Amino acid sequence: MGVLVFLLAALAGFSGPSVTVDPGVVTLRQPASVTVAGTWTPTLQVRLVGASVALGHRTPWTSLRRVGPIWRATLPVPEFRGVYPIELRARAGAPVIRSERWFLRVLAPGTLARPSFATPEEVASWWVRTMPPKATLAALKRWPPPLYDRRDPRLHQRIVIAYDSLLPWPALVPEPGRVGLFITAFRDTSDGPWRFLEAKVSP
Repeated sequence: MGVLVFLLAALAGFSGPSVTVDPGVVTLRQPASVTVAGTWTPTLQVRLVGASVALGHRTPWTSLRRVGPIWRATLPVPEFRGVYPIELRARAGAPVIRSERWFLRVLAPGTLARPSFATPEEVASWWVRTMPPKATLAALKRWPPPLYDRRDPRLHQRIVIAYDSLLPWPALVPEPGRVGLFITAFRDTSDGPWRFLEAKVSP
């Protein structure tokens, strides 16, 4: 009966459960907890979409513990920075519900203070402009994620760039002064602006 009410409430346009993540933004390898109110199910499970551990092993559904009208659990700790949508279900095989307001954000300090852009390519171009002295973008293109990266591609995009710099970076492109890096851009929603997440010398 609880599962049926859970589904009918979602289909009827009910505002649904209230989900609180504490803290809502964490640094890499920092744990967070989730609290859920406003459900009528005898059991409840939570999952972070796109989260993985040990190079690509998908994090499992986590059972919440009920304390009065409130459900609580410690969320799995993702192995990569990024934005992870939260899904709920009553039990295995039950309908899954999700909201654009439910996220765990795993970010470096200061990430949300960086400027936002319309496309991941603009993020990569901005990052090059921040590199002294007088770094100049030579080329860029989108790059598919490695198989172990399960992050939602609607929220994460990787750009490989080549730029000219006077700094002694480890070059991926075999030309004097030319540097190759992989820039990852992210956004909070499927239609939101993009920000810089991280830069790496390999995918």
